[in-house]
Amino acid sequence: MPVYLISRIADPLFALTMGVSAALTRIRRDQREQHPERASEITYRSIVQTSGHRLQRWWNGDFQDV
Repeated sequence: MPVYLISRIADPLFALTMGVSAALTRIRRDQREQHPERASEITYRSIVQTSGHRLQRWWNGDFQDV
């Protein structure tokens, strides 16, 4: 019988949530260290929006020549 911490479905969701939140926190901290003059402008929302725009550009094929 497999052993789950929470449940078969909740364990992967929990891991995904923890991974995404850790990545966002790390990106935010790194950006604030690189750009201290803009520290108040760097929010989780701005990071997610930038990531979304980059993902959309990648999906459209803008990075094929890079």
